[in-house]
Amino acid sequence: MSIPIGLQLYSLREDAAKDFIGVLKSVADMGYAGVEFAGYGGLTATRLKTLLGDLGLKVAGSHVGFHELNEKLDEVVDFNREIGNDYLVCPAAPRELLAEGKATDWIAFAQEMSEIGAKVKEQGLQLAYHNHAWEFKTLDGEYALDIFYANVKPNNVLAELDLGWVFHAGVDPVAYLQKFKGRCPLVHVKDFEQDGPQTEVGTGDVDLAGIVATGPTVGVKWYIIETEEYNMAPMDSVRVGLENLRAVIKES
Repeated sequence: MSIPIGLQLYSLREDAAKDFIGVLKSVADMGYAGVEFAGYGGLTATRLKTLLGDLGLKVAGSHVGFHELNEKLDEVVDFNREIGNDYLVCPAAPRELLAEGKATDWIAFAQEMSEIGAKVKEQGLQLAYHNHAWEFKTLDGEYALDIFYANVKPNNVLAELDLGWVFHAGVDPVAYLQKFKGRCPLVHVKDFEQDGPQTEVGTGDVDLAGIVATGPTVGVKWYIIETEEYNMAPMDSVRVGLENLRAVIKES
């Protein structure tokens, strides 16, 4: 069974701020199987669930900030359980917890995330962490991100590897993904030129074919396109990205 392709709606943040429901309809019309949220357009969970059902869209995940996870977890879980979401994703580590830039900061953050993840799991969902390029800073001879994943409880905190950012950090995204067998149900697919800017998925130098070949072997459940910088209108950008990723999957 092929891995479905979803869209992180942050890719269409400006359009979504004007017409959230219209953006969901456009994403469904393009042929995306699902969406990952970064906000819910002010809709109630009941309204959003109905809308997603009408449009035939699944929920790949929801990005929820660390402080919201800490302070409003029950509310977050209730909302996401109602809309049919299995994965809460912390989109970035809060910089104030890592201000000193030490490995011990990352260990402490891992412990906090493990505690939150245990609570999330008790309520039937899973917590994951989404990386950028800056987590590949070397601390005590290891990447900060590796220190984090070595110190979380793996059953409590999964990975949402953003393989575009992995590539942009100068790390082989395919080899890095292979390290996370059974721990990475969600993958962000974005594209960059080698040593250059972000570009539409399938038009840069990220090894999409290698990612698509590796995904099923490590247990990836969703490919999630996320584009934050564009060479065209954002709506066209995510359409091109979907077409290009589909073409790579078809050829694999």
